[in-house]
Amino acid sequence: MNLRAALLRLTENLLIAGFVVMIAMVFGNVVLRYGFNSGIIVSEELSRMIFVWLTFGGAFLVAKDGQHLGMTTVVTMLGRNGRWWCRLIVEALSLLCMALLVIGCWQQAVINIDNHAPITGVPLAAVYFAGLAGGLGIGALNLIALARLLSGRMADSELVFGAESEELTAFEASQAKEKRQ
Repeated sequence: MNLRAALLRLTENLLIAGFVVMIAMVFGNVVLRYGFNSGIIVSEELSRMIFVWLTFGGAFLVAKDGQHLGMTTVVTMLGRNGRWWCRLIVEALSLLCMALLVIGCWQQAVINIDNHAPITGVPLAAVYFAGLAGGLGIGALNLIALARLLSGRMADSELVFGAESEELTAFEASQAKEKRQ
């Protein structure tokens, strides 16, 4: 197994573990509050922090697989040059957004490194490090895609990427069914 695959597997496993811990804490806290009139004091604070990390980690994994929502129906109708330019614009704008996210999260992490959560005492910068990690990861994916696109190593089949909404998929399936009848 190469390093890239190992890191991706580690990321997936950490996200799964975080999700399980978050669910256990929140569910356990609900049971304790309503059943025994007590609770886990750190549950809400840690769950919130874990949720932020899950959000950015999940966004990275979805971006890695090219499954963020896209306008693939519109882009597919364009010719090869149109698809190429759309992919270039999407990757460049996404890279810009990730740069802004990284800069902003870094600034907030520096500001909040000495501010601690009231119950756990965890520096609030830990929350901003999630955005920093997610922005760096997705930004790296954007740079790789731009390098492949500009060097001509990206196949035509890769110019259109992303996932359509479930509603559009269901609509297209119903339209195809009506045409057959």
